[in-house]
Amino acid sequence: MNALYSLRNITRRFGNRDVLHIDELDIEPREIYALLGANGAGKSTLMRILAFLDAPSGGELFFRGKRVFAGQEARFRPGVVWVPQFPVMFTGSVLYNVEYPMALAKIAKNERRRRALELLESVGLGHLAEAPAHKLSGGEAQRASIARALAAGAEVILFDEPTANVDQRSFGDFIALVLDIWERQRLSILITTHNAALAAALCRRRIFLVEGKLVHQCVLPGGGAAWPAALSAGADGLTARIPYDATRALPTGTAFPRSARLRGIEDFAAGVSLRLEPMPGQMVDILLEDETSRTLARSITLGSVLNVDVTGGPQETA
Repeated sequence: MNALYSLRNITRRFGNRDVLHIDELDIEPREIYALLGANGAGKSTLMRILAFLDAPSGGELFFRGKRVFAGQEARFRPGVVWVPQFPVMFTGSVLYNVEYPMALAKIAKNERRRRALELLESVGLGHLAEAPAHKLSGGEAQRASIARALAAGAEVILFDEPTANVDQRSFGDFIALVLDIWERQRLSILITTHNAALAAALCRRRIFLVEGKLVHQCVLPGGGAAWPAALSAGADGLTARIPYDATRALPTGTAFPRSARLRGIEDFAAGVSLRLEPMPGQMVDILLEDETSRTLARSITLGSVLNVDVTGGPQETA
């Protein structure tokens, strides 16, 4: 399958600071992706590049197999809709907002009104069609923005922190609505969030950013994130092999110890997660997916000390 987006050595610099540096990333079409990371990780910067609202400082960006050259981003925007954290509603009714992109496309007034009403019904806002758009709640504005995106003929929808300012009920409603739309239309959907529970409930694929760089983590059934790892047995006991990126959990400049104490363990269908404490008060969560590691993990008791081997990247074990 051809990638929807392909990124090669993409960077974005603001002043003298690199906020994004992605060596290689392919995003497949007709999937739901979560773009995860802490505040300041580069999620919104990457999303704006994917929405063709910003251009990378360097590297190559491809969309549906075609190279996106600097200054030509507008050519690729049709069908790609970015929904910001705080959706902007135009002055006027909710119906007017949903009709607007169809009016730009010069669709006949009766037809666009009919279509707009259908879309509002599909997102549960039919009863608010004539209401002032600026009086919508956060969750209602999200729904209206989805209807407007569909009215614009969206094939790709990019949501930026869509549940950051909604209550628990609206959170659940958003998940149900996006899943319903995706199942009916098989759109390509990308969602930036630092909420791992949203990713676990909604997204089939995940992209993790740490300090603007791509890393590889796993989302646990309960919504938490863990680093992929493995266990091996030796003469000196069990050794946890963890990726270098996991060392970012420790304070900057801190060498990762050669051992860590086991503070938690959970057994899932997808694997066994371990919570390790390499330093007092500093925790690192890992996920063991291979059967050998899972079997070894089940023999460990809480409080046990495991050897640690950091793999990949500069070896910063002490």
